Amino acid sequence: MPFKTGTNNPRWNNGNSEYPNHSEFKRARIKVLQRSKGKCEICGAPARLVHHIDEEKNNHSLDNLIALCTICHTPLHCDKNGKRVGGRPTKYGLIYGKSLYDIAEIFGVSYGAVYNWLHKPEKKKWLEDKLKEMNLL
Repeated sequence: MPFKTGTNNPRWNNGNSEYPNHSEFKRARIKVLQRSKGKCEICGAPARLVHHIDEEKNNHSLDNLIALCTICHTPLHCDKNGKRVGGRPTKYGLIYGKSLYDIAEIFGVSYGAVYNWLHKPEKKKWLEDKLKEMNLL
């Protein structure tokens, strides 16, 4: 499977990063994940994300960063309805018109299951087809 780099990456933002000093953050992220041995510092599950404790995206000091799994990270930024703290919808709310929590409730599965489906092309297509069949997309 070819890597999706540059304009082929769905997260491409014209070369702009939401993090000032992005390369510094990438180096710090690796150190934080090594420090936590790849485990979420809240629940112990495998960690993929690094969170800025003070929510300042330009403060990449190691004492301001914590390794988290998706399940523990999401509530730090979203309410139960999947809206970001501050009212702006999440990425999935913008794409699907529903939060991942709402989609999970529709299918009777966990939020994490829906998140995983959306990151596997065959499952994502299945989910989108089902939402279309239900006239929800």
